[in-house]
Amino acid sequence: MRKILIPTDFSEVSKNSLRYGLDLYRRTESIVDLVHIYHPAFDPGQTEIIDVSSGVEKILESKMKDLISTTSMFDLDVKGKVEVGFATERIIEMSFNYDIIIMGTTGVSGLLGRLFGSVSTEVAEKSHCPVLLVPPNISFEGYKNVIYACDVDGVSTEVLNEIMTFAKRYNAKLHFVHIKDGDKDIEIILPKDIEVDCTVNEIEADSVIKGVNLFIEKKNADMVIIATKQRSFWEGILHTNHTNEFVLNIKIPLLVYHDTRK
Repeated sequence: MRKILIPTDFSEVSKNSLRYGLDLYRRTESIVDLVHIYHPAFDPGQTEIIDVSSGVEKILESKMKDLISTTSMFDLDVKGKVEVGFATERIIEMSFNYDIIIMGTTGVSGLLGRLFGSVSTEVAEKSHCPVLLVPPNISFEGYKNVIYACDVDGVSTEVLNEIMTFAKRYNAKLHFVHIKDGDKDIEIILPKDIEVDCTVNEIEADSVIKGVNLFIEKKNADMVIIATKQRSFWEGILHTNHTNEFVLNIKIPLLVYHDTRK
């Protein structure tokens, strides 16, 4: 039984990621938990959290109930809860108990967009289970071409098995892509008895972001997969001025695995 966590702030972006996730796992043996995490007002001069009245929690629980009522058509066991805490830290803590987290990303400018994007990217990097980041206004229509962006570490057996199973489930063609930005070559070794249609590609580009985006357009890809142990890849996205261009404004879903190799 697969356990899926979908955080929500009741925005259209998070509602869209909910619909995408439920469509993705429609009629599978899965349990879906929705969670809304909020932080009540507090007084800096006091150590304890101020009770801002039970009215706020009742409103949020009512919103959660209304949201769950929209999910019956997906034939999945969907439950919801409202918790007090800091969203990023709590979601990462909860990730120990789930098989995947599905979250929305947003290209909205201003404080809201930065905060939402910050939560999504930090959860994706630090989560203890895979994280699927879903851009706004996109619906699930199956997968035909899936990109796995490889770094100099290549592909671990653990992650390879996961993405092969994923590609096989949706009958998708899998493209292993290494963005070459220097003299280092990598060898991607795939099993001889592989049951998924695959290609192996090396692309020269000024940056990881440009190379991946070019390949997305070339193959009309439906999803990009990365693994967070690939430090140069992840840092090339998260720790540059191009963060918003790729993570917050990515046009297709980004699935983040966590490579546990030492």
